[in-house]
Amino acid sequence: MKMKCLIVDDDPLACKALLRFCQQVPELEVVHVATDGSEALQWLEKEDIDLLFLDVEMPGLSGIELLEALPALPLVIFTTAKKDYAYEAFEYKAVDYLKKPIAWPRFLEAVSKARMQLQNTVPRSAEEVYIKEDGRFLRLNYDDILYFENVGDYVRIKTTKGSHIIYSTLKNIYKKLDQTKFYRVHRTYIVNMSKIEDIEDNSLVVGGKVIPISRANKPTLMARIHLL
Repeated sequence: MKMKCLIVDDDPLACKALLRFCQQVPELEVVHVATDGSEALQWLEKEDIDLLFLDVEMPGLSGIELLEALPALPLVIFTTAKKDYAYEAFEYKAVDYLKKPIAWPRFLEAVSKARMQLQNTVPRSAEEVYIKEDGRFLRLNYDDILYFENVGDYVRIKTTKGSHIIYSTLKNIYKKLDQTKFYRVHRTYIVNMSKIEDIEDNSLVVGGKVIPISRANKPTLMARIHLL
C-alpha cells in the first residue's frame, strides 16, 4: 500500500530535493507540494494524507502553527536547516527529524520508521477517558465532556455533571483524545464537537459558555461542521 505524502517547505530547492527522493521510493506517493503553511492547511482541510514532510520555519503560518491548527495529525517528518527544534519534534511525536541538506540514507531511515508506524496504527474506538482525582481513577464518558480549559499549570474539564481539575497541559490531553470528536479551537480550549450550540465570528458556545476561536483554527472548525 502506498503512503500518500504532502511536502510543505518555502524553499523551492528543498521541495525539489524531497520530491526527487520520494519519487525514488515506490511506496511513496506525493499528492501535493505546498510552499507555505497556509496553503498546506487549506489542502489538508479537503484531503487525507499518511505522511507529512514539514519544514519548521516558514513565513506566515509556521510548521508548528500548522500542526496546532490540524484536528488530527498525520505522521510527521520535520525538515529544518537548524538543530533547535528537536524538542518540538519530540512534543509532536514526529516520526523523525531531518536536518537540511537531507542525506539520502537518513531520508530512507525516516521513511522506514514512518512505514512501521503506519503498519502499527489502529483506529481509535474509545468512548471514555480516565482521570486521576483524589487518589482514584474516575471515568469520564466522551458524551458527558463539554470542553477542556487551560488554567495555568492545570486543565479544567467541564462536563455535564460538573468540573474536574487535573495537572496536565492541553497539548498532552489533545494527543490522547479521539480527535474526530474533539477539536482544539484555541490555545486555551478543546471542545467536544457534538456539544457546540452556536458559532459566531470569533467565538462559539458550549454548555452556555462563550469560548474564543483562534483565527488559524476557524477554517478547519467550519470545514468539520455539517452545514445545510
